Amino acid sequence: MKGRAKLIKTLFAVAAASGLILSLAGSTPAHNEEKARQPGQKVERTLTVDPQATITLCVASGALTVHGWDKHEVRVRSTDADQLEFHRIDKPKEPNTPATRIDVMVLDKNARLNPNLDCQAIADVDMDVPAGATVQVQTRDGDIAIVGIAGAYAGSQNGDITIEKVTKLAEAGSVGGSISLKDSSGRVNLSSAGGVVEAYNVRAASAEDTFEVGTVSGDIQLETISSPRVLAKTVSGTLTMSGALVKSGYYSFTNVTGEIVLAMPANASFRLSAKVSDKQNIDSEFPLKYASETSPTPPARPRVLPLPPDNEKPLKEKEKSVAKPAPPAKTPAPPRTGPAVGPMTERPMVIVPYVRRIEAICGSGDAVISIASFGGAIRLKKL
Repeated sequence: MKGRAKLIKTLFAVAAASGLILSLAGSTPAHNEEKARQPGQKVERTLTVDPQATITLCVASGALTVHGWDKHEVRVRSTDADQLEFHRIDKPKEPNTPATRIDVMVLDKNARLNPNLDCQAIADVDMDVPAGATVQVQTRDGDIAIVGIAGAYAGSQNGDITIEKVTKLAEAGSVGGSISLKDSSGRVNLSSAGGVVEAYNVRAASAEDTFEVGTVSGDIQLETISSPRVLAKTVSGTLTMSGALVKSGYYSFTNVTGEIVLAMPANASFRLSAKVSDKQNIDSEFPLKYASETSPTPPARPRVLPLPPDNEKPLKEKEKSVAKPAPPAKTPAPPRTGPAVGPMTERPMVIVPYVRRIEAICGSGDAVISIASFGGAIRLKKL
């Protein structure tokens, strides 16, 4: 079997995202417990794997569902696929060693005729994997649901992605679909171009874990996020976060035209560092002690210097004192029949954002909130 094409492609956003690229190469066929599907039968395959194995799966179109269980096995089922195969990506010294990297091949009738058409099947697939496993799944047109595993990488162009109860990491990207993450821990990176991204009850698994989310026009809704470093960016969507702040945590929110709404407990303690437009105000229900506020003077319009005529071009000082012989006469060029394009007479304008910088503190300033907004409302509300 030849090397497999890239499984997960980068999907994002604005400000883009967040990137999601996973490459696989050099596979070795693994033992399949059943042969090809018989007419009218459901396809099912089972393989013993390492409890922390990495399993990859992709289709062109179809819903993908992944569940974690307590068995050291991968079980794949489909009512649409014509054939399912396992291929080992790892190269163990002992053939009987449980696989640590498995590539699940989903084949329909067209793919059976041309095995190189990997990731081109149209089929819904359900997969059970060890709870400690990491999965990498992709579908172009279809929803993805992942529950109860260690790590999840998921990509869908037009479908929705739902991830629950992952313990180490979650990375997901969608172009037009929404993304939902619930009751999970670890490192997080979520991005969607036009869909809503929501996350509820997410915490860090280690002190180095970060929580990153980005959209272009979709809303961002965060609730009870206990990661020590939260970064959220959107261009025109509404950005909302609700819940307590982590002590010594860092929160960065960037929005161009949409609203930013932060709802926190009444005893919240934080330092606020904000960059807003000249006409924006911060609507706060918290008592803020302003340390500084600066409004830079708008930059002056650059002067436009006209270009001198060709017969009046300035000479360098050395050239002024040395006479040069006249150039030899040239044959005049034939008249141009097309449109004449003259030189530019103006220099391009440089646009500098006219922003105010605000520094304030609430309570003892345990956490840091950094906000950058250039048009939308900013609201700090008490829960």
